[in-house]
Amino acid sequence: MLGTLLAVVLCSALLISRDADWVLHPTLWAEDGVIWFQNAYAKGLSVLFATSAGYLNFFPYAMALAARALPLGWLPGWMMAGGFIAQLAPAVLLLVRGAPLIPSLWARGALAVFYLGVPNSYEIHLNLTNAQWHLMLLSFLMLVLPAPAARGWRGVQYGVLLLNGLTGPFCLFLAPVALWQWLGSAPDQRRHAFIQAAIVGFAALAQAVCLLTIGAGERQNMVLGPSATRLARILTDQLFLSGLLGTTNVNILQQDALWHHPLMAWCIAVAGLSIITLALVKGPSGFRKLCLAGVILLACGLVSPASGAFGDQWVLFDIPGYGGRYFVIPILIFFIACLILVVKAPGKYRIPACALLAVFIVGMRADWLYATRSGTFTAYHQAVEAFEKAPPGTQVSFPEASPGWTMVLTKR
Repeated sequence: MLGTLLAVVLCSALLISRDADWVLHPTLWAEDGVIWFQNAYAKGLSVLFATSAGYLNFFPYAMALAARALPLGWLPGWMMAGGFIAQLAPAVLLLVRGAPLIPSLWARGALAVFYLGVPNSYEIHLNLTNAQWHLMLLSFLMLVLPAPAARGWRGVQYGVLLLNGLTGPFCLFLAPVALWQWLGSAPDQRRHAFIQAAIVGFAALAQAVCLLTIGAGERQNMVLGPSATRLARILTDQLFLSGLLGTTNVNILQQDALWHHPLMAWCIAVAGLSIITLALVKGPSGFRKLCLAGVILLACGLVSPASGAFGDQWVLFDIPGYGGRYFVIPILIFFIACLILVVKAPGKYRIPACALLAVFIVGMRADWLYATRSGTFTAYHQAVEAFEKAPPGTQVSFPEASPGWTMVLTKR
């Protein structure tokens, strides 16, 4: 228990240190207000079965429904807290229960710290809208780790898997992992693995039905502009270089014409993919399962991105930070690949792998501190005061931290 408490405190401190002002002065972010709370306030419990971007989104809607019982001024902090817990949980679980997956304590610690400080992750840091990306990592760990000893904790784990499954499309990426885990499980773990696979499979079926029927018209048909060279540039800039150097430094590098030469992109992309491929050969099955989920996720993100920006999406994806949420898990895979090579690869590969691990510190340091997002804190609370004084039927606009987003509530 003391170890768990210490892990929670240390990991929380690292998360807060990246943007302490956001924790002290939270405001709404993107769908947190405009979609989740605005719909929950107007429609009530029915929103739990509503789709957004084609999928069910149970977790943020449940948080928004609970927020209706709170003072409106507490709403941003409540929504931020949901994102905070979702982001914190994978690191704590990895440290506390991750020994069967990663026996080395230093390797688990390094991975947990890198996850909490991963570069190119501004979009998914401490907000409820993108908490589903962290819930996917949490669910993955639950799928591949042995069953908890206590039945109560098993029940909690099954509940988290169902919650993640009914929140966004991520169960579709985890379903092959759950099936693989069940088919390869030891006899004493088979029942537990089957229950988990059944939960993820049920959720994946529900989300697929929603995507193909109810939510079929909710997703925009984006112009992609794909090409092999653009793919190499995206992998180079958004995944490998942003992971190693941080988006801050990659933006500087892109000002040099040399970095726009196709050969440079191809060399870096091939080198990075070679490192991951070698780790697939040398590493454990858990890493292969993570790569499977990560490849499906990234492929779906590149083929059908959820974006409000117009233009060729693959051109925009070459801008470090644009759609960064799609590259966080691949960056984690790249980092884990380097960890695996340090531990398991032949000696000739260990020195460059150690060097790459050291370079990752550059990226973490460059992207550790986020630009202040709480500029609408005062304006939001002024809107709360106006809303509380307004007569029923009055519409009041509430500014959000994400540019161009404004929540509008009609007072009942």
